[in-house]
Amino acid sequence: MSSSYSAWFRKGIEPGTIITLDQPVSSQWKILEKLNEHDYQVNEEVHHEYGFRSIATAKILCCDPLNRAKKALMRIYTQVPHRKTEMDDAETRGRQATTYNPRELVAYRDLTQKRSSNTPKLLGYKIGTQGPSGLVPGGFIIWLVWEIVPGLRLGDSDGAGPFLALESYEREQIRAVFIDALLKLVENGWYPTVPRARSLVWHRETQTLYFIGRFSKAGKPKRPVFGPKLIATFELAEPESSRK
Repeated sequence: MSSSYSAWFRKGIEPGTIITLDQPVSSQWKILEKLNEHDYQVNEEVHHEYGFRSIATAKILCCDPLNRAKKALMRIYTQVPHRKTEMDDAETRGRQATTYNPRELVAYRDLTQKRSSNTPKLLGYKIGTQGPSGLVPGGFIIWLVWEIVPGLRLGDSDGAGPFLALESYEREQIRAVFIDALLKLVENGWYPTVPRARSLVWHRETQTLYFIGRFSKAGKPKRPVFGPKLIATFELAEPESSRK
């Protein structure tokens, strides 16, 4: 279960900190601001029964240290102790150490390798382990950085307000390219985990529709059933008031 509040990232992500990644090539990123932090901590019983890991994540706005205008997004995944074991000694906490391969990293790496043209490009990542003084000594800590695609995000937590604020002809343009864009994504093996307008970014100048956020495996690469229902799912349908 996720909580929006946690205090696992107390140091190491202060503004101005330089993070060095080593994959696929060495790169450096300067932290500008922490955007959010989430806690996915479970107790030992849930871990043993279902295999869930205790994880904390932080999403960060960062930039190229040599070019502040080149901004990107970073997420850090770190293993944390299971609930009620936080005060155990380091050796005991270290017995919880495990590995992790975040689906977010798997998706962005795969889409980037396939040269996807309508998803953010993975700019770098690093898979490391925590030191002796870590939250879980020997446990995983993972960094990944991806580009911020240009354009207007078509939705937010309140719905598709930005999309609906566009002129009707531009909304129609978006619906026209949406079908092909989603098909390309599915053919690459992925589908938006949250199929809503907030997972879409429209770049007017190039008529490009980007998919952002997290992705889930799409299964067999076959064309989805397109139609009014799918358009409505992504909150791209015309409002009732504008229909004749």
